[in-house]
Amino acid sequence: MRPANASLLGTTTFRLALSYLGIFTVSAVALLVLVSWSTTMFIEWQVQETVEAEATGLSEVYRDRDLVGLSEIIGHRVRQDLDARATYLLMGLDGHVLAGNLRAWPPEVGSQVGWARFHIMPTGGLGPGAEVMAQVYELADGYRLLVGRSLADARRVKSAINRALGWGLALTILLGVVGGYFTSRHMLQRVDQMSRTAKSIFGGDMSQRMVLSGTDDEFDSLAESFNEMMDELERLLEGIRTVSDNIAHDLRTPLNRLRSRIDLVLLGPPDCEKYHRTLEETLAEADNLLATFSAILTISHAESSARLESFQPVDLSQLASDAAELYEPLAEEKEVTLTCGVEPGLTVKGDRHLLFQAIANLVDNAVKYTPAHGSVTLAVSSLLEPGMVDLVVTDSGPGIPEESRDRVLDRFVRLDATRTTPGNGLGLSLVKAVARLHGARLMLGDAHPGLEVRLRFVHAKD
Repeated sequence: MRPANASLLGTTTFRLALSYLGIFTVSAVALLVLVSWSTTMFIEWQVQETVEAEATGLSEVYRDRDLVGLSEIIGHRVRQDLDARATYLLMGLDGHVLAGNLRAWPPEVGSQVGWARFHIMPTGGLGPGAEVMAQVYELADGYRLLVGRSLADARRVKSAINRALGWGLALTILLGVVGGYFTSRHMLQRVDQMSRTAKSIFGGDMSQRMVLSGTDDEFDSLAESFNEMMDELERLLEGIRTVSDNIAHDLRTPLNRLRSRIDLVLLGPPDCEKYHRTLEETLAEADNLLATFSAILTISHAESSARLESFQPVDLSQLASDAAELYEPLAEEKEVTLTCGVEPGLTVKGDRHLLFQAIANLVDNAVKYTPAHGSVTLAVSSLLEPGMVDLVVTDSGPGIPEESRDRVLDRFVRLDATRTTPGNGLGLSLVKAVARLHGARLMLGDAHPGLEVRLRFVHAKD
């Protein structure tokens, strides 16, 4: 097993935090360079403005008081400039220094006039290699005047700013790494918790569920979806177990009857008429078994979301009319009045075969459990709720007690009062599966007397 820290540093969250930190670091470095450059340019602009102002003032002194007055002013300013920030040099024709704080004319300046930069070791105490920004003037009679300012202050300010920004950047990177570490650790704890829950479920404990932190974040949303999925999966697995038990229980009896019937015939004396009658009874029993398996397969198809791909607009009104026409002879045989009242042209989106099977099951159950001289009504309408279509089957039979209405929708469930009636307890289960597949609402109610079954679909308008 890898160390916890190794797992943590390899998480997607930590790598994502480092990626964002890298982007931020590049941005911060670019900002540092921009601030440093802007600061340097601003300070140099201020130095340039100061030099220009001083040079202009000295030029006016030269015009008013000639060379002697200019030398006096320069000497006075040099004496006042204790920090040696200013640089002055007044030089004669023979290279003799008349005034200033430089020993000689800077070789880097040469004979150029205007703005110049050079490094000096001045007599006034400037540090070695100090850079100076200066302006050079040609005076009358070949005299030259140099007025400048040291850029040492600008360099110190720039260095101070760079150090501050550098420390700020280093602190930001440190906080980013630490923050990414703890954020990833928190995320990893939640992921590990989910992983442990998933492993428990994989180990067979279907009751386990993801724990919600109550923050309503993405993890809580994922946990809620996972828990809903597990609830549905547990329901389906419980349904499979129930169906398996019911199949084993309900099919064992007819299979035992088949075997017993055949054994009795074989043990007795040969009798063609008896053989024929036994084969007919066996065939009827086999047909019932096949009908049960067919109903189970139909329910499985109805519960499969793959059928959604074949959904098309279906005329529910016409399906109801066809089902009523199909069961009208059976109703007449049982002396039950079957009434069909449908609003024409009502369509829903779905599977035509499954919808017809569901309607047929409802009508078949209603006719089967309605006593002679009773009534069954099949209606399709859109009057109760806008945008919805209601299919209602009502009978005048014994009905279903309210406390049993949820239970009769499960597979192979038959109430005690109906056990003497032929059937396999899968009719309403199929209706429930079809309603669920089509997004319809299945409601069982009291018809006073009898049962009312209502399927409410969304109207598929053209």
